[in-house]
Order: sequence, then C-alpha cells, then structure tokens
Amino acid sequence: MGSEMTTHVYLGADYVVSSGGFGTEENLRNIEAYRSGVIRVDDLSLYGDPFLAGRIDPQREGQEVSAAGITEGTRLEKLMQLIIERVLALSGVDSRAKETGLIVATTKGNIDLLRGGMDPGQEVYLSELARRVAKRTGFVCDPVVVSNACISGVSALIVAGRLIRRGDYRHVVVVGGDLLTDFVVSGFQAFKSVSRGLCRPYDRDRDGLTMGEACGALLLTADRQRALSPVVEWSGGGISDDANHISGPSRTGEGLCFAIRRALEESGIVARQIGFVNAHGTATVYNDEMESKAIAMAGLSEVPLTSLKPYFGHTLGAAGVIETIVCAAQLRRKLIYGTLGFEHEGVPCPVRVSARHAKSEAGICLKTASGFGGCNAALVLALEGAANPVVEERSGAVRMKASCGLQPQGLPFGEMIRGEFRALESPNLKFFKMDDLCKLGYVTAEKLLRQVPGSIRPAPERIALVLANRSSSLDTDLRHREILDTHPREGASPAVFVYTLANIVAGEICIRQRIQGETTFFVQDCKSMTFLRDYARLLLVTGAADAVICGWCELLGTRFESEFEYWDITK
Repeated sequence: MGSEMTTHVYLGADYVVSSGGFGTEENLRNIEAYRSGVIRVDDLSLYGDPFLAGRIDPQREGQEVSAAGITEGTRLEKLMQLIIERVLALSGVDSRAKETGLIVATTKGNIDLLRGGMDPGQEVYLSELARRVAKRTGFVCDPVVVSNACISGVSALIVAGRLIRRGDYRHVVVVGGDLLTDFVVSGFQAFKSVSRGLCRPYDRDRDGLTMGEACGALLLTADRQRALSPVVEWSGGGISDDANHISGPSRTGEGLCFAIRRALEESGIVARQIGFVNAHGTATVYNDEMESKAIAMAGLSEVPLTSLKPYFGHTLGAAGVIETIVCAAQLRRKLIYGTLGFEHEGVPCPVRVSARHAKSEAGICLKTASGFGGCNAALVLALEGAANPVVEERSGAVRMKASCGLQPQGLPFGEMIRGEFRALESPNLKFFKMDDLCKLGYVTAEKLLRQVPGSIRPAPERIALVLANRSSSLDTDLRHREILDTHPREGASPAVFVYTLANIVAGEICIRQRIQGETTFFVQDCKSMTFLRDYARLLLVTGAADAVICGWCELLGTRFESEFEYWDITK
C-alpha cells in the first residue's frame, strides 16, 4: 500500500478505436456530425438473420496495426497494444517505470478463440491476455484485470483512481476492449434483447440494444502536467449491487442510486451541481426504466441525460472507457451530445433527453453503467476546480473477523457441494439452477456469514464484495460454446449464457445475503489474497464500505478452491 493519499487525479491522453473511427478526434467529429458507426452485419448471427451493430472497419484496422509494426497477438491484443502505445506516446509516460500501472477492462477478452474441451488454451484466460499486452507495451508492473460485466470499464476507472489516490501508482493506463463474436451475439439474441433497428435509448419505441465492438485507452495520473487541457479531474466513484436479479435490472433503481450517491459524496458535490449525465442507456425496456427511476431518486431529473450507444453500439467492457473519454471531451468543448434517434420520451420518470447537441457551461458530469449480476457504477468527472474531492482516511483498526474456504475432499465437486448445501439447512431451489462457480461462491459465503451474526453487520449498502479467480467463467463458457457448436439451429440458452460472466457469482451472493454495496471481480494469473486484502482495506479506510467480504473463488472442470474472509473496521 502507498504511504500517502493524494487528492487530485487527472485525465491525460486517450485514444479510441470503434465503429466511429480511429482516434478520439475522428470519433468526436462523427458524433458531432450525427454519424453513427452502426452497420448491417450478416456473418455473426447463428439464427441466420442480419442485425445492426457497431463494427470496426477491418481494412482500416489492418492498415493501422500494420503501420504500427504490430505483428504478434490476437486481434483484440493487437488493438489494445495499438491504443496503449498511442496513449503512452501522447502522454510521454514511461510504461517501464514502477510508478506506472495498467488495468485491463473486458467482459470476454479472446473468447472468439474458445474451442471445445475442458482444457481451453491459455489465450482465452483474461489474465493471459493482460500479461501479453502488458509485456508487448513495456509495463513492468503486473496488470490488473477487472471483469465486471457491462460496468467493467467504469469499474476499472474507479479502481485506477483509487490506486492512484492511495499512492500505489502515479500513472495508470486503463484499457477497455471487447469484440463482436458469435459467442456474445448469440447470447443477447437468446434473451431477445437485440433491436431490429438502431437502438433508441429512453424512447417510447425502443425495442432493444445494438451490439458493438471497440477499444479505448485513457491515462489517469497524479501529475497535472500530463493532463489534457482544459484539465478534467477524476473526482469520485461508487459501485453497488441491486441484490435483485442476475439478468434483469432492479425495478426500483435503488441500487444504481446508491452508486450515484456514493460518487457524489466522494466528489464533495451535490446533485444540483451536475451539468449532465451520460448513462448506460442500452435501450432495453427495463434498463432504461430502471435508470429513469434511479435518476429521479438521486435528484437528477432536471439534468440533461444522454446515451452514446446509438453511435457505437453497446461495446461491453469497452463501453465505460470510451464513453468516459467522450464525456471528458464534452466538458472540455462545452457541449452536450444528443442521443441519436430519440423522439418521444418512453420511461416512467421524466428525463431530459434530446436528440440534438447543445451548448453547455457544465463543469461536472456523471457517468453511470449497469450490468448483469445487478452491478452498477457511477463516476464523476469535473473541470478543474468545479468539484471538491473528499479524500480522508478513517481512523480505526481494520480486522479480519471470519474466514471460510472449500477445497476438494476426495469427492466429485457435484457431490461435495450438494452435501455442503444440505448441511446449511437453508432451502433455496434456485441453488440447483446455478452454474458450479456460483454454487461454490454461494455456499462459501453462506458458511462465512454464519460466523458473523446479522446483528453486528452494517447496512446492506455498506457491505462490499471483492472476489477474484483465474479462469473467470470458463467452466460455463465451454458449455455455452458446446451448445452453439452442437445445436446451432436451436441457438443459445439464456439460462446458460447469463452465467458466462464471472461476476454473476457475486450477484448470486448479493441476492442471497441482500448485499447492496460494492461488488468488484478481478481476474488474476495466480491467487493473491494479499492484493484482495489490500483492496478491502482501501475500501474500509476511505469509507467506501464498513465491511468487506473478499476472496478467491476458482472453478474449472474438476479443479476448484474457495477462500473467503470477512473484514471490518472499528469506529
């Protein structure tokens, strides 16, 4: 852990590759001209029907990668290397310095390379993707991987800002990326959540999301001299869980509101100071309804609300990074970008959405995101001097109050976990519908929390859950891939696809335990409880949580191990 907290975190160089173009400036020009990068895609639907998606121009991509002299790696690795190198060159930051960190945000990484068999190749492990990208771009510090479904990008930026404030790093490059693949497209189609046309966030005629692919990289730094001008600061962030449903958003918006309030509190501001909100805005019926309720509950109904999804599509792990870059550009340019295609308000709580760009003197914006597993995130960006970030270390002793783990006992996993579940004498028929990773986490958390009486636990929104493993959700990914390969005409199973996100185990635990605080899922090359404990301590001493469950939850085939700990702080 660092020895000294720092108050200011600045936004430095950035670079975006998306269907909107190569480089941040080209993407911004196309947005300002109301040009969407969404096109017809014919080759990725297992159902045979073409659909609209934001797709990176393959010819431009080949030219840019070739011109940069990049010859090694998968397609996603090459794109990440390209944009990281551009950010390093623009900022002058040395990736070989120990003060420079790298955080990778992705939902599925190299999932397009997954093939059958219970021993997937190393290239599909998210930690291996990050290791290769870090090595090729010269980083000496171990990369951090955040895989938190659709909030991965915003979560990664929040983690990066916190690590800089704590003093672990002086600079952190956050790179987010995900590609269009039949693996992901088929899953969203199985949920019947893909729009027939271009997505229309918050509109009464919206009928689903538009998929997309992108890569974005952004430098966060404690060095003001490396900030872009006009200077924009990372002011504060918050993460929460709905504790409601693993694939559907809360109907109340309460979870997202918790994240927003935490972000405002950490930034030292109140709702009326927000100039505009860039929300998740996927254009699915329930996501947009939930967001309108959360916005109202947070006192932001009169604040301009925007979504960038019609320009790029929903780019999963990249979304939070590229949309944050665009938010910062809007603050610098004194513009609020319109939500392309919006015509008629169609959400239960009034929101201020417009299809047209508008001039603005806004000095502060709020970026939000929500995703499967009930996860939510909110991040505040502010022009220098507009916010008053609160950076304080709480006094009190951080202590581990309980620990619990499960390991092989000479029994097959299925037999072992069913025995452990029955011993809990806590009927829950949903348990038998979970994938094995979630069953492992569910039982371990239940056993852990039985050592900590509910009477001494803090409020649900003040308990955080920080988990990690090596194989993310590969055990269920293999099952989903097998379904696609052996039954292409029947298509994907929604009941299986939803578990192809590692953070769903956190969602299942939150639902069972009614935890509504922060949930973050890291992917590590090897088990590091030290990192998890340090991050738990960071949440406790900065007031982001009053108790933290942190732990390792790994399962792939016959190999499994869990180790959970409960930490709190005396006041």
